[in-house]
Amino acid sequence: MIPLFSLRMNFAAMAVALLYLTTVEPWRVNSKTVNIKLVTNARETSALCLDGSLPGYHLDRGYGAGQNNWLLQFEGGGWCNDLTSCLERAQTRRGSSHYMSKLATFNGILSNNATLNPDFYNWNRVKLRYCDGASFTGNKVFNNGTTKLYFKGQKIWEAIIQDLLPQGLEKAQKVLLLFMKIHIACSLS
Repeated sequence: MIPLFSLRMNFAAMAVALLYLTTVEPWRVNSKTVNIKLVTNARETSALCLDGSLPGYHLDRGYGAGQNNWLLQFEGGGWCNDLTSCLERAQTRRGSSHYMSKLATFNGILSNNATLNPDFYNWNRVKLRYCDGASFTGNKVFNNGTTKLYFKGQKIWEAIIQDLLPQGLEKAQKVLLLFMKIHIACSLS
């Protein structure tokens, strides 16, 4: 005879396993890992992350009927709003490519699985990494003699687009811009 406590534990373990398999595992099984591409010519136009490192993006090439269509996902992550918070951010993945993961998991709208992402699975899908502290909008350098920070989001955006043009973006038939909002207390319009 199996003790009641043992049955409850087995049932709880099975429930947790089932919950895991139905909520977490499908996106892991149906996702793709994509390498980062640093924009090597970004220094020429001063299109640099907060700390002066090169900006980056991840590109998964489209194919078939989607090969001339592009989905550009702008990574979100809030703003820095004073010297202290910007200096802190410059030492994280949100302010330096040195701290960014070199791999990105493409799932959801970035998935290449036709069942999970029937509208965009075969498009060129790009994740633009966020490292400027001002949502891809700045074009200034802060330098007080001891500290130098690059607020070059606008230049980063332009440099990434210039890098993507010869990779097929110049022949794009459709382009979708997707802005991700992560822990932002305000909105952009």
